[in-house]
Amino acid sequence: MGRVYKKKLGARPYRNYTEELLLRAVNAVKTTGISYQAAADLYDIPKRTIYNRAKNKHNKLFGGQTSLSETEEREIVDVLLISAEFGSPLTSFDLRVIVKRYLDRLGRTIIKFPNNLPGKDWCLNFLSRHKNRLSQRACQNIKGVRAQNTEQQFLEYFENLTNSLNGIPKENILNYDETNLSDDPGSKKCIFRRGIKYPERLMNSTKSCISVMFAITGGGEVLPPYVVYKAERLYDQWTIGGPKKARYNRSKSGWFDGFTFQDWFYTMVLPWSKSKKGSKAIIGDNLSSHLDHNIIVECQRNDIKFVFLPPNSTHLTQPLDVAYYGPMKRVWRDILQKYKLKNPRETSLNKVSFPPLLKSLVERLENTNKTNIESAFRATGIIPLNPHEVLKRLPGSRTNEHIIGKTVNETLIAYLEEIRAPTAGTSNERKRKKMLKVTPGKSVCADELFTETINVNEDPQDFDDLEIMRCEHDNSIEEAIMLEEDYVGVGGMTEEDNIENILKNIPKIGDYVVVKFLTKKTVKHYLAEVINVDRPEL
Repeated sequence: MGRVYKKKLGARPYRNYTEELLLRAVNAVKTTGISYQAAADLYDIPKRTIYNRAKNKHNKLFGGQTSLSETEEREIVDVLLISAEFGSPLTSFDLRVIVKRYLDRLGRTIIKFPNNLPGKDWCLNFLSRHKNRLSQRACQNIKGVRAQNTEQQFLEYFENLTNSLNGIPKENILNYDETNLSDDPGSKKCIFRRGIKYPERLMNSTKSCISVMFAITGGGEVLPPYVVYKAERLYDQWTIGGPKKARYNRSKSGWFDGFTFQDWFYTMVLPWSKSKKGSKAIIGDNLSSHLDHNIIVECQRNDIKFVFLPPNSTHLTQPLDVAYYGPMKRVWRDILQKYKLKNPRETSLNKVSFPPLLKSLVERLENTNKTNIESAFRATGIIPLNPHEVLKRLPGSRTNEHIIGKTVNETLIAYLEEIRAPTAGTSNERKRKKMLKVTPGKSVCADELFTETINVNEDPQDFDDLEIMRCEHDNSIEEAIMLEEDYVGVGGMTEEDNIENILKNIPKIGDYVVVKFLTKKTVKHYLAEVINVDRPEL
């Protein structure tokens, strides 16, 4: 059967009424006492259908039935939701494997599933049946440290934030964050010939970015942007045609450092602060470049409270990150795409063209700024103060809403442990590297390192060769001081003659030797001079 069933012309008519209308017809029969035929004529529903529902018969949907019961599917839906809330969302293939293991654990066999593994069509139909609770979304990856924030940490943060923002109007609350505007307009769906394997679009793009500092207030105001180019010098053409009152700077890395952040504070924040009455608050991340003694002193002079966000939590607590930069980046990609279509010969975004593009971005955002800013501060629980806005996004905050059967729960745990446990036999321990000595022009393979000896010319300045000679020399000394009863003469030579020949190479005062020192991580070799001998008898 095809993936999407198409009804044949002239086929039997099926249900063309809602469940609510059917229940109304059944209630009319039970409460008012009208006949089934009268109810059928009144609600335009077959008489037998009303009778079966009133007698609680044939309550299943028409057509083929689902392989799993309604209760089982509901439990699997809860499994998918819990996994996603804990930062381990499952793919469609993971869903199929979990269903297979669930059936195997129960000892059930479904003939339509090859080896009890549901197919792709079953997965698509499953998601369609539960589209009111499930959807497939492209997800972003976050580091593990961002998932380690606990509820207690955020409660302490909001407790301190409440004290810091006490008595400060929302117009005097400023949130700042730096971002980058890339030279890549991104991918976009286009029309191609059906069946084409490699759809391509001719458009130059690079991975370069330009850093920009944005700042928004709780009252919906946006401060002029502050641009930092990656350059050692700043040219006038890079500043012409930009947004009104925008400022431009440069740094060697292209990112904000202590100097550029301090300049932004003095040229942007202080003028804004002096135009506001009463106390002010500035909220931002706790980067080292933002901590400066002079800035803290200026904040005290101008009645400004500097509030830092919890570490590794900007995806939850930074208003600009949560609800402002997303729409802004989409508008930027559209502006950049139009620019590249008009300038097909430009291999990369020219700094001369950046200010006018930034101006277009700021102008297009003016209509939605107030709405996006209000949503940003509300979603982070800052305006109004509401810790629940952040706490509800933590893993486990909604776990109690899901009821999972014991078998489904055990299947999920076993599967997650298997796919996320480190593979046996693999180790991430770093081993010390050893330089191979290979004759120029020759190659080596791993097997040769254990079965063959690579011949190289000895270099007296190579410390590894000197170490080999030193080891041989130490062995000679050990042989020289062996006990007399364990020594056996060789070649007719006396014991005294052998010892005398061996001791000829023992270092004397004034000789130079290579000394080996063992550290915790490596081995050090030093060239040393013998200035004293502890055993004069040698």
